[in-house]
Amino acid sequence: MRKLVALAMLVSMLGLVSGAVAGVKAKQPPPFPQLAGTWSHAEINVTIKKVQHTLILDRGRIIKVAPDSITLRAPDGTITQIPLTPTTIIMFRRVQVTTFALRRGLFAETMRIDGGAAVRVKLTLRP
Repeated sequence: MRKLVALAMLVSMLGLVSGAVAGVKAKQPPPFPQLAGTWSHAEINVTIKKVQHTLILDRGRIIKVAPDSITLRAPDGTITQIPLTPTTIIMFRRVQVTTFALRRGLFAETMRIDGGAAVRVKLTLRP
């Protein structure tokens, strides 16, 4: 009887964990769209879960890092400040890193949705 109760508890806990994992995956921002050619700023209208949004993509060299933002210099000389939040996903070489990995001189691609803070940042050593 005790084994049956323990098994039932284990199965219910697995259901809760899988539901929580599914909830986390549902809140992930969309991946970076593939854009051909050289670009430094792009705004793309997309539909996410039947709602219209504008993805704002910026690319450039990091020239300033603050706890809540980074400043990029685009290849054309344009300077853009990108706000960050604790939920911003920062990737470097396919590995998720923290904001402590942000350094001047690195190249970054950022993605914002509807003019908000960056939801994704992709870091590279070269443009």
